[in-house]
Amino acid sequence: MKTFKSNLKALGAAVLFGSVSLAVSMPASAQSLSDVLNRVRQDANQMSTEDQARLRQFQQDRASQAASMQEARNVLAAAEGKARALSVEFDANEAQLGALEAQVSTLAGDFQELLGQFRSAAGATMPEIANSFANFDYTDRVAGIAEIAEARVLPNRGQLERLPKAMLQEMIAQSEVKTFTAPVNGLGEGGSIAEAELIRIGVFNAATVNGGRFVEVKRGERGESFLEVFKTQPSGPYSGAMTKLARASEGDVVKAPVDPSKGNLFGILGELPKLSDRLAQGGPVGMVIAFLAAVGILLGFYKMFTLFGTGNAMRATAKSRQAGTGNPLARVFEVYENNRNRDVETLELKLDEQILREAPRLERGIDIIKVLAAVAPLMGLLGTVIGMIITFTAITIYGAGDPKLMAGGISVALMTTVFGLVAAIPLLLIHAVVSAMCRTNQQLLDEQAAGLVAEKMESLHGGRA
Repeated sequence: MKTFKSNLKALGAAVLFGSVSLAVSMPASAQSLSDVLNRVRQDANQMSTEDQARLRQFQQDRASQAASMQEARNVLAAAEGKARALSVEFDANEAQLGALEAQVSTLAGDFQELLGQFRSAAGATMPEIANSFANFDYTDRVAGIAEIAEARVLPNRGQLERLPKAMLQEMIAQSEVKTFTAPVNGLGEGGSIAEAELIRIGVFNAATVNGGRFVEVKRGERGESFLEVFKTQPSGPYSGAMTKLARASEGDVVKAPVDPSKGNLFGILGELPKLSDRLAQGGPVGMVIAFLAAVGILLGFYKMFTLFGTGNAMRATAKSRQAGTGNPLARVFEVYENNRNRDVETLELKLDEQILREAPRLERGIDIIKVLAAVAPLMGLLGTVIGMIITFTAITIYGAGDPKLMAGGISVALMTTVFGLVAAIPLLLIHAVVSAMCRTNQQLLDEQAAGLVAEKMESLHGGRA
């Protein structure tokens, strides 16, 4: 109706506009006015017809929406009725299930107690089996036992036998030495997982057949177990022993390492510091001590070699009494030959002078070895003091709650002391040996010089006689 009124207002406006136009324009004929009026009536009728059509369409749409709404309400009511029926049925089934479970518990009797014991034994046994090397040789044991332990229904006899069979198999595996193939984490490129052939000794330890690299059983974040190669392999003959065991033929007797802790001891052996780690723990002071020890030992061996050669040459000269310049005794004989016609006092002084001239050559470098043998423990003491300073600094800053924070300073203190002692002991021994060899050569010079003087005096006394 509102649309019809607006159309009438539009029609009135059109008639008014037409009247004004007729009043302003030149007079027209009556036929023209009649045409205009007919056209206005036609437009009005057309607009009224369109409005009626729109009104009928709107009424039809409203009726259709009302029917759809009623249909949706009927479906909702049916669904709510079905839900109520299912809820009643669910409650009834729950009650029936509870009654049946109570009936099963009553009828099961001792079998229910047996199942409880089975689940308790499975809970205590499964971690041992899961962390065993044999678990990767005999697979699917843990999954089968876990399925029974977590089941809500009573298992049959065959299922209950899985646990004792797995335990018996684990006991047999403790006496086995065999190879098997399993994925190992850390063997592939970039530390990835790779299939590898392993040899295991019982359930105690396992290593790769190629390379003798030991592996251990690890637990993942979700409780799954997997094999992983040790990041630091145990040093010494362990790897070689596993390789020999893998290559041994039937009947061969081979020594092999056994870790009763299933890898923990091998892990500790791998973490033990090596010689390079010990040198690094000594710090700069330890490096200086090692350098001094190397210099002293090399110098000591050089002096041993030269004194040994010189002693042999002097003993040969003592037998041949050949003068020359090849060794200290030959030079002493050379002085004797040059001064044999002089008096005994002069000859003795000349020989003593030559012996004093030869002594520094024989003793050259021995004092350096002695000094290094004395300096090495002093350097070790210096490192000890530095290490204690580092330790007390760490205690002052971080407190004494964590021993690892003090381990660095203590390592420096102890290792430098060890370095000092290790350097001083062989240097002292070398110094003693070199000094003894030097004294032996000097004694030979003194003996031969005294013999030459005695011969000279005998020749003089014999001539006077």
